[in-house]
Amino acid sequence: MIMDRRGYSQNQLARELDKGQGWVSDVINGKGGLEFAKVINILTRVGLEVVIRPKREKSDPVKRREFVAAAASVMFVPSPKTGPYQDPEYLRELAKRVAADRYQNGGSSGASPVMRHIRQIKSAVDSSDKRLQIAASGLAVEAIWTLSDAGRFDTGQKVGELALALAQRSQDADTQSRALSVLARVQQHRGDGGLAVKYAQQAIRLHDIPPQQQAWLRLRHGWSLSIVRGHEGEARHVLDHVGRFLGDSRDGDSQASRDTADLMGSVGSALYDLGEYRDAQAWLDEAVHSVGDSWPRLHGVFLARQISASLRAAQPEFAADRMLSLARVVPLVNSVRLNNNVKDVLAASHPWRAVPEVRSARAQLRSVWAGESAPA
Repeated sequence: MIMDRRGYSQNQLARELDKGQGWVSDVINGKGGLEFAKVINILTRVGLEVVIRPKREKSDPVKRREFVAAAASVMFVPSPKTGPYQDPEYLRELAKRVAADRYQNGGSSGASPVMRHIRQIKSAVDSSDKRLQIAASGLAVEAIWTLSDAGRFDTGQKVGELALALAQRSQDADTQSRALSVLARVQQHRGDGGLAVKYAQQAIRLHDIPPQQQAWLRLRHGWSLSIVRGHEGEARHVLDHVGRFLGDSRDGDSQASRDTADLMGSVGSALYDLGEYRDAQAWLDEAVHSVGDSWPRLHGVFLARQISASLRAAQPEFAADRMLSLARVVPLVNSVRLNNNVKDVLAASHPWRAVPEVRSARAQLRSVWAGESAPA
């Protein structure tokens, strides 16, 4: 997998790993590297897992981050007693890897691989193992987010129906809420605000949902209402409620988690869709600083929305500064969503092109953008 992602020969990979080419060949053919697999299997039996984390490197950090991201995609070894897709622990690990790859690299390159996983987990609907159904639904939910980031909303809807069916068979309320939440978001992308509201309301009626997930469900409800004509006031009220939750939950917490940062940025994006540009900019600014450069896709999406909000709030110099930051993120991510966000930024900044800073920043952003047409 590492060789495929990086385009390495066995010799090139061996040099990266400080191993001989023969060792790489033995691992590929199942003749080497077994000690590590045995350790993983032993730890799995006592509820532990091996996590590969990026090592801090001073030289060539982009190359090293990409290489380590590929290395971290090596699959978690399932229990020898069952097939991998009948092992809940394996499916949970797959879901984590799908999510991490999307946050790091974008969803476009991951869309095809996740569909292979989906074909393998369909049979879990008829299983009597509720743990398997919960894990399979969780994997399906992460697959939907990846498909949505790749712009494949119709496919995401179909996978969402599978995720919900699995969740309902499991009878686990939190799992059902997550499937309904992502279905609501898919319908927003498809422009069906009424159905998005229906999914969100169905999720809100569930009981025993953790507070953070409740906040996400309220966000989905408010954001869905924002695209239904005549419900703008109700949408703002719901989003303000989520904002108060975020304010309370962050008291004394100097570092936001990725999920909290994602929630902050989503509140900002929802306010942007309501036309509340200054409030949107404040939430997006906090999300951008919380995410930093740890999760390039999130960083890029929130930067793009913040730029558009600041332009609509008549702050072109600030927007130009953020456009330069966005130009550094775009080459790291393969995301249809981010690509569309950049197109929006270029369109929104077109009326401000007489401002020297904006003109220069637009030129840099256009030079790295993967789109075909935008105002010059």
